[in-house]
Amino acid sequence: MRIDFLEYSAMDLPRKEPFAIAKGSSSVAQNVFVIVHSGTLSGYGSAAPTDVTQETVRSAMDAIKAMSRALERFTFERPREVADKMDKVLPGNPSVKAAIDIAVHDLAAQQEGVPLHRYLGATRDRMVTDMTIGIMDTRSAVERAERWVQTGFRALKVKIGRDPKSDLDRVRAIRGAVGPGVELRIDGNQGYSWSQALSFARAAKDLNISIFEQPVATTDLEGMRVLTESSPIPIMADEMVLTADDAKKVRWANAAKAVNLKLMKHGGICRAIDVNTICESAGYPTMVGCMGEPQISIAAALAFALGQKNVRWLDLDSHFNLAEDPSTGLGFENGELIAPGRPGLGVALS
Repeated sequence: MRIDFLEYSAMDLPRKEPFAIAKGSSSVAQNVFVIVHSGTLSGYGSAAPTDVTQETVRSAMDAIKAMSRALERFTFERPREVADKMDKVLPGNPSVKAAIDIAVHDLAAQQEGVPLHRYLGATRDRMVTDMTIGIMDTRSAVERAERWVQTGFRALKVKIGRDPKSDLDRVRAIRGAVGPGVELRIDGNQGYSWSQALSFARAAKDLNISIFEQPVATTDLEGMRVLTESSPIPIMADEMVLTADDAKKVRWANAAKAVNLKLMKHGGICRAIDVNTICESAGYPTMVGCMGEPQISIAAALAFALGQKNVRWLDLDSHFNLAEDPSTGLGFENGELIAPGRPGLGVALS
């Protein structure tokens, strides 16, 4: 295939309600949409630049402009060739590379005439995803938990990391409200010290929590190691694993028992496969998560997850909280996110 040219535009997508985590709160999801044209085919992708990816919308637009010039008329047989080319053009900029990588995978799967998840080797088309509950007062959190479970969700992820006592009260209240049949996960977003995290985990050990995600700062490898060895809740690394080398460092330090993968922080499907391969060889099961993303990139993350046997959990829920999403096509039933059945990404862009 040959890349003829790229189109791109930035878009702020308003959320239905503000989303709060340990590091802050936001009422919009900032994204950059990309269309890669090849002959009569067009592939779609989107980027979600954040502080985690060390990008802003402005820097993302500048990077895509540079990528566009470098990739115009570039011929490739496999999407990985485009990923390798992008790494030679610019360092970093993972969400920009993810957007283009997603669009190129969309093109490749369209050319083969198969849905993207099938192109990536999947034998299934759906998987259970959680719904995330941001930091808020306990009463509001319980109300949302009950509402999402009534909607069909069988797993919830609760954001914590600001105040251990109120966090514990909130998680305990949610467990009491939804009962033992709903899977609970917690995410500290680097908000705790290792001692706070360990005290929290020990106090919450009776709540049947499946994973405790990135409780401490990305630089606190020793704190993650202590927690991994001592916490009664399995510790998952997230923001500290951006590359395959990062995954190796976590394994060498025994600083986690699982890893959260995100297309935006790794640089797309090709690089997420690389990181997942390291995780699998290290015995780390993985989760596929998201930033503040619309269905276009959520669909790509789902396709990737479905094609990887090592992926145990899904945290692909950001599109449910968007008041406006120009992309459509994903299904949801009985707690499971369902991939489109059309060739390529299968998502329509209005």
